[in-house]
Amino acid sequence: MENNVKVGLLYGFYRNMLTPRQQDCIDLYYNDDLSLSEISEELRITRQGVRDNIKRAEKQLLDIEEKLGFAEKFLNIKGSLEHIDEIINEIEASPNVASLSNDIKRKINEILTIVMEINEF
Repeated sequence: MENNVKVGLLYGFYRNMLTPRQQDCIDLYYNDDLSLSEISEELRITRQGVRDNIKRAEKQLLDIEEKLGFAEKFLNIKGSLEHIDEIINEIEASPNVASLSNDIKRKINEILTIVMEINEF
């Protein structure tokens, strides 16, 4: 996974474990795509201070993920949900779908609804 995407994902999970200054720096750098100089002006700290905050925050996010693993678990669950969705789509595309009982069709629709709701997170 690309570093920017990984840091963005980890920031979504663990932002509250960073200092407010680290949160500001990460948010402006990764989400608003500002340069170190632009962040420096916005936060009224040195460019080096911005860089140090970003590097410390990145390390902290990676360390927390190594210990807790929530982002990895999330990605695994998301992958499993996508697989379930593919299987259900195959069932619905099958020529034998007409022979399924209405109860089974209803349960398939319930599963699809649950998968879609979970994927919205």
